[in-house]
Amino acid sequence: MNYAILGWLSTGPGSGYDLVRQMDLGLSWFWGAAHSQIYPRLKELETKGLITSEAVTVGSKLEKRVYSITDEGRSAVRQWASEPPTYPPNRDSERLKLIFGDHNDVKDIRRHFETHLAHFEARRKNIQDFVDVMRSRQHPRIEQRIADAPTEVQKELVLALREMAYGGDLQRAESEIAWAVNCLTWLDEFERQHGLTEARSSERKPATTT
Repeated sequence: MNYAILGWLSTGPGSGYDLVRQMDLGLSWFWGAAHSQIYPRLKELETKGLITSEAVTVGSKLEKRVYSITDEGRSAVRQWASEPPTYPPNRDSERLKLIFGDHNDVKDIRRHFETHLAHFEARRKNIQDFVDVMRSRQHPRIEQRIADAPTEVQKELVLALREMAYGGDLQRAESEIAWAVNCLTWLDEFERQHGLTEARSSERKPATTT
């Protein structure tokens, strides 16, 4: 999480509230965090000298703390981003529930697949909405990062790498949607074969990834 914060601040200063909002939007697809974790991490990073903060008055009375990354912080996030990716042990409660769902009612299995489908359809829409804003060059913080990039190569990389990151997550969502639709199609046929329900009025076509 520390590097998600440092990476975000490497574009420009921001308040804890700004960071919380960002964690709820674009960054949450790659690194989710509870709001209660963010402010202690900001304090920790400041203690380590990786960021600084100052109190800023908003309006006539409201005061907020704005955080900025230090040179040491930029160096830390640059070093981290240059290292090969690492992957945590796989923990997938959805698939685990499915594996041990053979004693459940069929309606529970259907609800499992339908919930999975709805989740990734919503995820796909949210990511696509974000990508559309980014591609239309209307995302203020990304545009700021492009403007501050010191070379044309780096300016191009700002968008190109984000296209690949969010595009990859869109493909993941499409794959999970296709999987869930195909599982529901299989379940329809399973119910018919075993006389568990009346034939459904409409056939569900197997999904394919795009």
